[in-house]
Amino acid sequence: MGLVGCVGFVEIQRATGLTGYGEEYFGNYDNTTEGDAFFANQSVATSSSVPLTYTTSSNTSIIRVDNTSTVAYNDKRNTIKILSTDYYAVGSVWVLDAKHVPYGCSVWPAFWSYGTGTWPEGGEIDTLEGVNNQVSSQMALHTEDGCSAANATSAAYSGILNDTSCYYESNSNSGCGITVSDPKSYGADFASNGEASESGISIWFFERANVPSAITNASDGIDTRSLGTPAGYWGGSSCGIDKFFTEQRLVFDITLCGSWAGAADILTSTGCPALVGSDTCYTTYVLNASNYDTAYFEINSLKVYSNSSSSTSSDAVSAASVRAPMGCSSVGLLMALTPVLVGLLALV
Repeated sequence: MGLVGCVGFVEIQRATGLTGYGEEYFGNYDNTTEGDAFFANQSVATSSSVPLTYTTSSNTSIIRVDNTSTVAYNDKRNTIKILSTDYYAVGSVWVLDAKHVPYGCSVWPAFWSYGTGTWPEGGEIDTLEGVNNQVSSQMALHTEDGCSAANATSAAYSGILNDTSCYYESNSNSGCGITVSDPKSYGADFASNGEASESGISIWFFERANVPSAITNASDGIDTRSLGTPAGYWGGSSCGIDKFFTEQRLVFDITLCGSWAGAADILTSTGCPALVGSDTCYTTYVLNASNYDTAYFEINSLKVYSNSSSSTSSDAVSAASVRAPMGCSSVGLLMALTPVLVGLLALV
């Protein structure tokens, strides 16, 4: 299946290190996935004693779990959930260049986005998500009732469909998830990119050696026509993208254990030792700081491309103002993660 691509996006924002973009630190416990994590506020996260977000001497950005502190029993370990202050509208393309993504037993990282209004009114798109030491990444949509992957045939994507319903009250809110069939799609060899159009949402994954020039040469424009069959696709008559998704706010987070990563059967099926006796994910991993040496994002840069019809705003853009660019049926979010992974997601 080929999706129509777009060119002509002009770079409007660029950030290196943790500068150039507004960001908001969550500053509260994990109240959505039952993780044994406290998402630090900016003061704690930038502390000189145990910084969890900082810029390195090579000007890369680190977003990490606390891997040095002793956590008292029944306390949660400090980690990060960081959100963009802007909502990015149709007609924008984001390029994220990163060197490392978090992994390890009890580690549950995600790069995702959500729309305006009360969740899940504006939709949620999980572009990169995985747990523990699994080898394949999972992607998913979460929506209100009425959106499904029922009309997405196997010819439309190369991944493995887990559930068809995107409705947040179905299947314990697992969403209409697709697992990437490439065993190098999570961890050190992972690479991904994706696109959402009015006809559907697609996410591609590439190994580093196979990243197309449309991504590596994306300085002045992005052309998605040469990317081939995506790993995941949602859309068609079973899910009206313009109905279930609005402009999106970007989120990085790393939680610990929780309802997915911390389940005993999930731990053993994703490369971690079986829990012994009365031990739990919390007692086995969260209390031991050395478990989190690889639990970090390292990001080179973030770029935003736009055309004249798109906008970014710290306030929600009204649904009436969301328009596809003239003569263009797909625009979106491009995430280029290097050298470890490359990823793209485009939103319309």
